[in-house]
Amino acid sequence: MTHRQRLFSALLVVVTYVQSLPAMEFDFQPLSSLCRIEVNLSTGFGKRSISGTFGRLSGFFHFFPEKPESSNGKIVLASRSLRFGHPKVDYDTHAPDWLNSAEFPEISFHCNSLKDFSWHGTELRAEAVGVLSIKGIQKSISIPLSIRYLRGERRKYEGYPGDLLKIQGLLSISRSQFGIASGDFLSSVMENVEIEVSVIGASQKVRPLLHSRLFLKNP
Repeated sequence: MTHRQRLFSALLVVVTYVQSLPAMEFDFQPLSSLCRIEVNLSTGFGKRSISGTFGRLSGFFHFFPEKPESSNGKIVLASRSLRFGHPKVDYDTHAPDWLNSAEFPEISFHCNSLKDFSWHGTELRAEAVGVLSIKGIQKSISIPLSIRYLRGERRKYEGYPGDLLKIQGLLSISRSQFGIASGDFLSSVMENVEIEVSVIGASQKVRPLLHSRLFLKNP
C-alpha cells in the first residue's frame, strides 16, 4: 500500500467516524446570564425606538454538524421577565391587549430544522425553520442565524468540560398577527417588532472533531 493509499484509508476512517457521531446537545440554562433576547419597538415619535430584554429564558439545541438540516431545538422565554426600563411601558407590555403575561406566561420558538446552510470555518450560516408561539397563537417562521461552534470553551466560563454554541439572529414580526394590539401608552408603536437573538448553549462534553475544519474550505 502506497503512502497516498494509506493516507486515503486513514481519512476514510476519520470521515466514517465523524459522520457516525450523535448530535451535540446544548443547554441554554447554564450560561443564561450571557444570553440576550432584545425587543425593539419603533414609535411614531421622530422615528424613535424603545428597547427591552427578557430576563429569564431556558431551552436546548440538538446540533448535528454533519447534518445541519437535522438540528432542532426550543427556546422558552418568561413573558413577565420582559422589561424596557420605563415603568409605564413595562406595565402596558404585560396588559391583556399586549402580551397578557398573566394568562400566557411563556413565549416559545420551536426550531424544527435548519435550511440553506453553509459552513464558514467554525461558523454555520443557516435559516432556522420552526414555530413561534405568542399568546397561544402559533405561526411558522424562518430566522436567519449565525451559529458558531466553540470547541472546549465551556471551561473558560464555568470550569466544566464542554463545548459552546453561540447562536445569533434577527427577525421581524407583525404584532397584530399575534394578537398584540395598540393600547394606551403603546398606541404609537409601529406594526413591525424587531427581535435580536444572542444565546449561548453549553454541552456536557467536548466533541472529538469538527466537521468544518476537516473537510470544508469556505472562507
